[in-house]
Amino acid sequence: MKMQTLTQWATKGNNLLKVFLFVLVAASFSACGGDDNYYAPFDVEGQKKIDEQVIRKYFRDNNVDTTKVVRTESGLYYLELKPGTGAEIKTGNLVEVMYVGKLANNSVFDSSYERGKAFTLTVGARQVITGWDEGLQLMKVGEEARLFIPSHLGYGPYNQGSIPGSSVLIFDIEVLRTK
Repeated sequence: MKMQTLTQWATKGNNLLKVFLFVLVAASFSACGGDDNYYAPFDVEGQKKIDEQVIRKYFRDNNVDTTKVVRTESGLYYLELKPGTGAEIKTGNLVEVMYVGKLANNSVFDSSYERGKAFTLTVGARQVITGWDEGLQLMKVGEEARLFIPSHLGYGPYNQGSIPGSSVLIFDIEVLRTK
């Protein structure tokens, strides 16, 4: 029996090898499908407009006295519920707070009250969403306030646990103390 090289064997019409090579190549191309982690471009400005509509609808549906609501340049809305008598909160302060987080449909997604434990964070250290870092700096120790946080100051277009992407977040926050 005469030995043949692979090339000679393939060129002499061995159909089995040709079928095998075709399947191998086809499988390689099919593995080059789309990237499951690809995110379509996100229209931040368009989402800001949507968030603004959601917040204003919340105000109407929940009889929020908009004359007492402050809107910051970033789009954060702040409503003082109970004045504080302590020090103003500043970047770098270690603060202890109690809070309830809700979606615009009033469903609660998180609550330190339910856990029975205060939450401690350093303001401005990016330990929390941007809306919290900004909103806390509008508050004083002892104050209770409600923050209406557009999605670009929250989690943006990304899901976070039970919070859908592009959600307006509403937080009732009570500043207990600074440490």
